[in-house]
Amino acid sequence: MKRTRNRAAIAAYTAVEVLMAMAVLAVGVIGIIASEKVTVSSNLHAKNLAIASHIGQAWLGVLDAESSVWNDSLAIANTTWINQGAGETDWFRPTYSGALLFGPAFDALGNPVRPADQDSPAAGNGAKFCVDLRFSALNTSVGGTGMYRVEVRVVWLREQGIVSGAVTAPTNACGIAPALVAGADEQHLYYFLFLSGAVRQVVP
Repeated sequence: MKRTRNRAAIAAYTAVEVLMAMAVLAVGVIGIIASEKVTVSSNLHAKNLAIASHIGQAWLGVLDAESSVWNDSLAIANTTWINQGAGETDWFRPTYSGALLFGPAFDALGNPVRPADQDSPAAGNGAKFCVDLRFSALNTSVGGTGMYRVEVRVVWLREQGIVSGAVTAPTNACGIAPALVAGADEQHLYYFLFLSGAVRQVVP
């Protein structure tokens, strides 16, 4: 009987061994959780980048389509955004078109958002992405040779933006004026994606 007890005592784990095993397990679990957090964050950023790319391409496509009615010196006045950009010298935020249901603000899935809904994150349709445009005249002559270089800037808020000074983080991506988006204080609040293209007057 005594010999059996000694064997049982030898076969059992001591409290120190159990604690050491739990510590090793805890370190492993913490490492797995940390790597999962990085993976989730990377996947979210990749998703946002893909959506922003689609939004930028959509804007380039819309402007290219709109250039089809710019066929003389007066027809540019009939365009919505090319006419607006032709009068700007820096970044500007394009207006929302109720007829086309298209504008500068987009939700988390890349769907256009009406101005009235831009500040409605609780409803799921707030402005997650915002678009600014900049036009540079390459040739402003008429008669089929007018051309503008178009830059599209898609911005979206960082999940944990760094706010410096007295800057208050906006409640939606279109919450700060275009001239301030890339300011020394505000630029820490955003991710940026830039695309470029050109619009040309149609030869009569």
